[in-house]
Amino acid sequence: MEGKQYKVNKEKCVGCGSCTIACPGGTEMEPADGKAKVVSSAKLEECGGEEMCPYGAIEQMNGVETSEETEE
Repeated sequence: MEGKQYKVNKEKCVGCGSCTIACPGGTEMEPADGKAKVVSSAKLEECGGEEMCPYGAIEQMNGVETSEETEE
């Protein structure tokens, strides 16, 4: 069984970078849009998951894949 999966809601993300500071290796900033992206849901879970974003932009995925997560 896999752990929780997280995504960044790009509409809520303001690009402050607080999640990348609080949880290095869990999230990183996207140069293209200046917003965060999840790079490791496992690491993000260790850091506190949704609590890592003061704006509520980190959300649990509930097992549903989105095209946002696979964009390159």
